[in-house]
Amino acid sequence: MRRIGGVIATYLVVGIVLGGCGILPTEEEFDAAPLVKEYEGSNYSKYTVTRGDMVERESLSVTYQGTTVAEICGADDGSRIKEVKVKKGDRVKKGTVLVQEYLEEEEEQLKESKRQIASLQLQMKQAKQMKQRELEQLAKTGGTKEEKSNVRSQYDAQIKNCQSTLQLTELEMKELEEAIGEAVITSDVAGTVTMANHSFEDGYANSDNILVTVQGKKRNRFVCKTEYAKYFKDGENVLITAAGNQYKATVKRVSKRTVYFYPKSKGALKNGASGTVDLILKEKKNVIYLPAALVFEMGDKKVVYMEGKNGVKEMREVHVGEMIQNYVEITSGLKENEQVITN
Repeated sequence: MRRIGGVIATYLVVGIVLGGCGILPTEEEFDAAPLVKEYEGSNYSKYTVTRGDMVERESLSVTYQGTTVAEICGADDGSRIKEVKVKKGDRVKKGTVLVQEYLEEEEEQLKESKRQIASLQLQMKQAKQMKQRELEQLAKTGGTKEEKSNVRSQYDAQIKNCQSTLQLTELEMKELEEAIGEAVITSDVAGTVTMANHSFEDGYANSDNILVTVQGKKRNRFVCKTEYAKYFKDGENVLITAAGNQYKATVKRVSKRTVYFYPKSKGALKNGASGTVDLILKEKKNVIYLPAALVFEMGDKKVVYMEGKNGVKEMREVHVGEMIQNYVEITSGLKENEQVITN
């Protein structure tokens, strides 16, 4: 029994020792490390290489000049019409007086000034006559020098006073005449009078009453004033956008800064309508190009970044041509539809 117990004890000790090994630290085991890419391609932002036309455009403003028609009416609050100075069929220039208006207060003041001037002139004439008569009478009756001097002083003072008043009245009359002369309506276009309504003379007309109509020259052109005028060539065709429509037009340069565009159709354009014309300053057709910001300088070389094997970011040398706006032509090193890394 003791032997069996010793054997059992021995096994128990061995079992405990072996079992104890399970609670002691053991060497940690790791799976094999995966292959980590330097860059993950899925994180790249990319730009697809494009083939097409590189164009630099400038949008210029144009104004349509059609047949101008000027309608002359009374004032918004009404105005008294003195005279319509033209008749139907008259040819007028820009600035020609078409209608003369009344300035009633000024007209009355002018009449009074003219009466006053006439009265002063008469007073001066009479004073000079009276002075001459009294001096002649004193000469006949033996009047003294003192008496003659008093006569001269009396009438000279009267005449001088009349002269001063006359000068002021004439100045006032001139100002009134200028004010009345400016109470006119002139033509702002050169052309032909197609209607002249004389029925409002010595009466009142408001903004609803047409007094005179003037039709200017017949035109059908767009006008552009620009520093880019030299880029247009006589006879070439352009496309103009105005009033929501497009018009084919022919170019005519008239000065260093002015170009006319003659549309082949008028449409519903009104005189003074505004529009735009696109001017092509530079163009390269059917080329491969990229945004210039994606091409980098590396010494004396130009490079772009591409995704290589295993997603690694690589450089590729390219050759460039013209730069238009923010794009650069790629003459070699890239093919259409390849993708360039942007970040």
